Amino acid sequence: MMKSVRLILGTLAVLAFVNPAFAQTTAIGTWNLTTVSPLSETKSVLEIRKEGDKLVAAGKSAQGERPYDNVTVEGTSITLVITINYEGSPMVITYTGKIDGAKIDGTADFGGLATGTFSATAAK
Repeated sequence: MMKSVRLILGTLAVLAFVNPAFAQTTAIGTWNLTTVSPLSETKSVLEIRKEGDKLVAAGKSAQGERPYDNVTVEGTSITLVITINYEGSPMVITYTGKIDGAKIDGTADFGGLATGTFSATAAK
């Protein structure tokens, strides 16, 4: 009986450490990102990779490449933060979404001035 309890507790401890790593790996890769704001719809490429023990991301579009400030994945939830230049001033855009296999959907906050939506599909 005691052996069974130890085995179950040991398995649960391992799963507690494996699960966050698995969640992060579901976000790693190249994504075709569409952002819909009150002003327009923008398409870009989002690349998420692991550097050491953290996730980093970069956005690529016709205007060039820009690193994201922060990437956080917890379970199926993802948050991406990027600072852009909007009409001569910095604007922080926060994307909050859910990862569902090869798709991410969610909302975008444009520096507290406006909200929109975004979607991303894994690039093939």
